Amino acid sequence: MSNNFCANIIVVKRKVSKYAFSLPAVLISIIGLVTVFFLAFPTNTSADGMLIIPDPYSDRWDYQTESNQQAYINYSNGLEKMIISIGTEEATNNAVWIFPVPSSPEKTIIDVVTALPKLRGEKVSILAKSNLDDIKKALTATQIYTIPYVLFSKVRTTSLGETTTPTGVFGALPLGSNKQPDVVVYEHLEKEGITTEVVTAKTAQALYVYLAKKGLSVKTGSIPVLDQYTGKDFTFVVSWLTDKRVGFQPYTQRDSKQKGVYVAFPSSKIYYPLLPTSVYGSTVIPATIRVLGHVSPNIFEDIENYTTVEYYQQDEKNFEEGLADFYSDLKPSRDHTSSRDLKYTKIDIEAPSKLLTEDLWMSPRTPLKTYYSSLFANLPFVAGVLLLLISSAVSGILAGWIVFKDLRKIVKIPKLALLGMSNCLTIIGLAVATVLVGTKNEDERVYPLLNELKQKGYMKKRRLAIALLIVGVPFLIATIVIFPQLISSFAGGGYFIIPMFIMSAMSITLLILAIWIKKVKPEDKDLFVQLKAINYSSWSFHPSDKMKVVFVPLFSVLFLFISWLLIKLVENTV
Repeated sequence: MSNNFCANIIVVKRKVSKYAFSLPAVLISIIGLVTVFFLAFPTNTSADGMLIIPDPYSDRWDYQTESNQQAYINYSNGLEKMIISIGTEEATNNAVWIFPVPSSPEKTIIDVVTALPKLRGEKVSILAKSNLDDIKKALTATQIYTIPYVLFSKVRTTSLGETTTPTGVFGALPLGSNKQPDVVVYEHLEKEGITTEVVTAKTAQALYVYLAKKGLSVKTGSIPVLDQYTGKDFTFVVSWLTDKRVGFQPYTQRDSKQKGVYVAFPSSKIYYPLLPTSVYGSTVIPATIRVLGHVSPNIFEDIENYTTVEYYQQDEKNFEEGLADFYSDLKPSRDHTSSRDLKYTKIDIEAPSKLLTEDLWMSPRTPLKTYYSSLFANLPFVAGVLLLLISSAVSGILAGWIVFKDLRKIVKIPKLALLGMSNCLTIIGLAVATVLVGTKNEDERVYPLLNELKQKGYMKKRRLAIALLIVGVPFLIATIVIFPQLISSFAGGGYFIIPMFIMSAMSITLLILAIWIKKVKPEDKDLFVQLKAINYSSWSFHPSDKMKVVFVPLFSVLFLFISWLLIKLVENTV
């Protein structure tokens, strides 16, 4: 009698047809689960169950207060598998737990398990914000001169997700005859000191008689909340303890071998029974529901202000021993012990019980906002490139519109956007692209001269020299900035000197090669003198524009501001 017991999970394995379910069966299953948990208390009935206990000093019953409710749901292809656990303030025996499920009894499966799923991980929103912080630093670093700030800025710590080890409680109740004319018992299970039955009831009166046979002295109509399920397409799951050495335990107990009730049933949507818990009046009984996958719960108005919905993901999920049925639709790893990229939805409800005026229904569809957040949580590189392109294009358009008078036309906006996107090759790539792009109207008089330079191969040589500069200069800057840090960070690891030496030698070689390719033959120097005389660039072969010197720093300032603003806007929406 003194030994304590934790609520377990019941798992139902069924092949579900689209139309193969009825509300009475589901109701019976849920009530059975509730009964099991309330049995962890002294003769109690719980409706989320409701938990009912007998008064030892009178011929009446009362509700046993629960301290919490924990549920785990796996929904796939029209089949819901649910594990429910409850906790109480005090250890208790002789309790009955009842809850409904929306399924026919023939298609409702029950079981008792000795472990609860242990879900952990990170919130999708927090992971997305962490990645956005990294993206912001990467975008800032594209301006090169900001690299020291990025390297030495304080690293933001990421928030880890929850780790849960909920507990439950069970009590014992003498097993009595439950065969009543209007109550049908479809399944009877005795396991781990717990008895669970799947039943249907045509009337509330028949259900009350059935409960009384379990040791409960109840009056007709004393459990009015159950009237809403009797005679409908719901099934009741009723559970109690048959081994009095097994008892419901306080929620504070931590037991790696908790027992629980598992139920499986067909359903068109994801279901969790809330209405039965309304019997506790103004008492707040926290309920935590974890659903595998990212789902959309229909939070009704009465509990909106008391409910939080959060979306989690973890890189790997270990399958707890004894829960193979619960995880059966997940694809395991080669060793059949884990599954990668597990996602789940966590729903916390802390509403006064009397506000639980409906059951909770959920759609298996992922909310649009969660899809959006997952882009930044799971595809940071793709998200970073998109943000880089958008920030660069907008900055290029704004800076070009301000600086270049001849490009202040609607038809020139794509050209400015493309010029801005050259920032993807860092600010050096932008500077080189700015040199090469024509920003003034062409002078037709220069065409013969340009044709001659093209025939002599100078245009190709200058383009090649520019390409070598684009590659060589960033490598040289990276070597200068990173080398001292590597030396100090990896003291004693001299092998880092070799790759740094190779990087330095390569960058210097590329720069020397670019200068050599740029050389002009003595007999062709006059061509470049003529080109400069009509104010044309000898690198881009476009009209020279001194405002290009203003464009690059203006673009850099705008880019830093726009990218920061864009990421802040995204952070506030994930």
